[in-house]
Amino acid sequence: MQEMTLDTLFAQGQIRLAEISVFNWGSFHNLHTARIDPEGTLITGDNGAGKSTLAKALCGFIRPEGELLWKGQSIQDDSIKERAERIGYVLQNPNQMISQNMIFDEVALGLRLRGVDEEVVEQRVLNILEVCGLYPFRKWPVSALSYGQKKRVTIASILVLNPEIILLDEPTAGQDQRHYREMMDFLDQLNAKGHTIVMITHDMQLMLDYSDRAVVVVDGQIIEDASPAEILSDVAVIEQASLKETSIFHLAERLRVNPLELTMFYMQEERRN
Repeated sequence: MQEMTLDTLFAQGQIRLAEISVFNWGSFHNLHTARIDPEGTLITGDNGAGKSTLAKALCGFIRPEGELLWKGQSIQDDSIKERAERIGYVLQNPNQMISQNMIFDEVALGLRLRGVDEEVVEQRVLNILEVCGLYPFRKWPVSALSYGQKKRVTIASILVLNPEIILLDEPTAGQDQRHYREMMDFLDQLNAKGHTIVMITHDMQLMLDYSDRAVVVVDGQIIEDASPAEILSDVAVIEQASLKETSIFHLAERLRVNPLELTMFYMQEERRN
């Protein structure tokens, strides 16, 4: 097997999504634009705000009214297969994505459905399994894996198709602290090698630790597009979006210091370590 690393797995100079604009689309009314930060963007908001609806529409699973532009061109008439080559969507529950009994077959499924030569399929799947830390389990049944490992299998099945964007719905849900860290460190590596990562989550700590930009959605409206520190230091946004205040915010209140400054200090120290 040819050795493959994150440096060689993805094409150099891969184009990153810069902006999402939504106009009268699904639960979104009028024009809304959100900038996508190359270092990673997070979409957050209360249940029913429109986060998952937006994700499904971006991936072509539903066809709401309105228009979706990709690099200035409409992709409204894309098939789900064509859309998957642009945007890879990883569902919150891996059991809703997995359909094959064996790990190798699950990751290979998308390539096989596209008629890729089996020799190429084998090389690409084994390379992706190596990158995702699943190579030792390549001959295992999916049923033998933990929940977190199944999550990695679903990410591998998307990565093998080499989409420009990876869209993850609650990527750390149902995982303990160790697997949480492993998953997010892994996504950090992918982002560093050229993939735009967009996450949908309620986890405010994840927002602070791993996202450089966040978009807050409430009732089909984008009410804020800013850094996580700015959002989690804004009482009005927290209340309107029903976000959970972080322990850093409460500490700032008790110390009678600026919540934004303390949050920024925490983020700098956390990333330094």
